[in-house]
Amino acid sequence: MDYCKLCMSPIKLGARFCTACGKSQDVEMPLHHLLPGSLLKRRFVVGTALGEGGFGITYIGRDLLFEDRVAIKEFYPNGYANRNNAVSAAVLIGITADRKLFFEKGKQRFLNEAKILARFRDEDGIVSVRDFFEENNTAYIVMEYVDGKTLKDIIEENGRLAPDVTVSLFMPVLKSLRKVHAQELIHRDISPDNIMVSGDKVKLLDFGAARTMSAVANKSLSVVLKPGYAPEEQYRSKGNQGPWTDVYALCATMYKCITGVTPDDATQRVYHDDTRLPSELGVEIDQELEAVIIKGMA
Repeated sequence: MDYCKLCMSPIKLGARFCTACGKSQDVEMPLHHLLPGSLLKRRFVVGTALGEGGFGITYIGRDLLFEDRVAIKEFYPNGYANRNNAVSAAVLIGITADRKLFFEKGKQRFLNEAKILARFRDEDGIVSVRDFFEENNTAYIVMEYVDGKTLKDIIEENGRLAPDVTVSLFMPVLKSLRKVHAQELIHRDISPDNIMVSGDKVKLLDFGAARTMSAVANKSLSVVLKPGYAPEEQYRSKGNQGPWTDVYALCATMYKCITGVTPDDATQRVYHDDTRLPSELGVEIDQELEAVIIKGMA
């Protein structure tokens, strides 16, 4: 028995195409990615990459214990890690002491934040953490795989959403995020492409940019930016970040859902704010809800 590299459905050994998704198994992988079929912790089979950011690579995977799909996030800071999968799955780190220290500190933050997120595995609005561990000279977080569409995809396909629909979609995320903030963790990367809708479930994804508030206070972190959704303080390496940082991004995301308009960059709004009220854009919206959204984007 083998597994499809792209959807992780069971396929026959040596099969060229997957009968579940119909896709070819002849996939070319970048040299720095784990090879499909790699086994982690003698339990998790790695598939192709779902996405890649500045600090990590996320793969689709399969949990051999529970026989279901998972998402596997690998700590792989761009510019500080290297791999040649034709030689080894191990991650190579720079030879200088500074680069090694940066990598090790980042890896420990990655694992510490996984420990915090693992406490919220039963929260409706957050993708749950199943496991986390070190292997291949780096670290991994195994999360539930959410099979659905992002808010970004839904808006692109269907246009803007009704305000009441938007509020109902966001409530699980809002309630769960409040508990995350109480544990002094900030997401820092909320936007329509990080909120997944699967049936009647809505999940906040990708805590790869998440930081504890104490870590943010150290002022030694890279700036994470999502134009239109990142508040002004994220444009500065010493900006004062906190739960309000996520509130801005959440409200900007709700604004996008309701109006179909991506807010202007926060730095532009500081000098000249052209943001129009949803009601000015022809949206029928309760005045109190409109006030909340605009206040959150202040």
